[in-house]
Amino acid sequence: RNRAIGVLELFVKKAPIARFLHYYSSFLAIEKKKKNNLRESTFNPDPVLTEKLNTLFKDMKCQYEAKQLDGFMLYLYSLLLMVLNLPQYVLKPLLLSLHKEPLLWPAWLDLADLIRDRAMLKKLILPEHWMKKFFLAYSYSEMQLHDEALRIYCQMEDFGFEKCNYILSQLALAYHNKRDVVNAISSFNTLRKIDPYRLDNLDTLSNLLFVREERVELAVLAHQAVKIDKFRVETCCIVGNYYSLRGEHQKAVISFQRALKLKPTYLAAWTLMGHEYMEMKNTHAAIRSYRQAIDLDRSDYRAWYGLGQTYEIIKMPNYCLYYYKQAHALRPNDSRMLVALGETYEKLGHVQEALKCFYKARGVGDIEGLALLRLARYMYLFIFS
Repeated sequence: RNRAIGVLELFVKKAPIARFLHYYSSFLAIEKKKKNNLRESTFNPDPVLTEKLNTLFKDMKCQYEAKQLDGFMLYLYSLLLMVLNLPQYVLKPLLLSLHKEPLLWPAWLDLADLIRDRAMLKKLILPEHWMKKFFLAYSYSEMQLHDEALRIYCQMEDFGFEKCNYILSQLALAYHNKRDVVNAISSFNTLRKIDPYRLDNLDTLSNLLFVREERVELAVLAHQAVKIDKFRVETCCIVGNYYSLRGEHQKAVISFQRALKLKPTYLAAWTLMGHEYMEMKNTHAAIRSYRQAIDLDRSDYRAWYGLGQTYEIIKMPNYCLYYYKQAHALRPNDSRMLVALGETYEKLGHVQEALKCFYKARGVGDIEGLALLRLARYMYLFIFS
């Protein structure tokens, strides 16, 4: 990257693409050094790197205020704002970037991360471009509006994207999030036939196979993933799930730790490692793992739910009530969250609140059949009391 900076400096004023690559290389070089410092346990920010980042930001800010930035440079400017912890200023340059370069998918992804709810999404003035469909479907998935996401992805298949790997993978993920395990696995298997060397999102497939306890299929998937690339985070996750299904929880933890060495921000590994520590009765390590997952993404309901279960084990119902409420807010129609809330209210002596949770859990599907059992018990006690 440093070589690229030196070479491109000669062409900054001659070509817009050279200008972007020069600035982007400078940004990546700074970020790489920051990450290297973290790996070396140098937790105090390097003042030299901070100064370089601020200099780059001031330079780009002047150009932004003078309206001299093209679509790619506006995107880079938004990245700098995020790195400098100025998220309140990111939305405007991101939207400007997309209006100038509607095919810039990373900008769409960053925009999706800023959206808090459906109302905010509707207020955005987006470019009228076919990429908008991809963005809307992705945003709906992130907001747990999976039916809307599926509707758009199915429409896009009809519009000629039926062989697009990205669409197939997103369909599989949407089915997974809806707990439609059969269709999710079917979509993943179709994707594997089309592109057998693709590892993206196969960690989710391994989760599905784990839940269904399909040991042979999971073993085959793990073997194939290791053959393709054993140093991919997805491979480490698949192998971890394989060991977990075999009851070898220590080996599973090692696999998830390997994934986190490769990518410390890999959310799934933190959550799954928390589950493994729970199996090993190491509640303190489980809490650390779940909290790390929440720090990375506060919308990860699995981590909130895992924390609730952990505090339930150590008999702290007030804490687990809080965490189950957070999980329920993220997955309001998931009966597991409602049953967990109901059981916690029972332990706290709030019978009416518990009954409301069990009735609602029954109304949204009662996946595990536990809500009906709880309601039957209350009915029995009421009749024979």
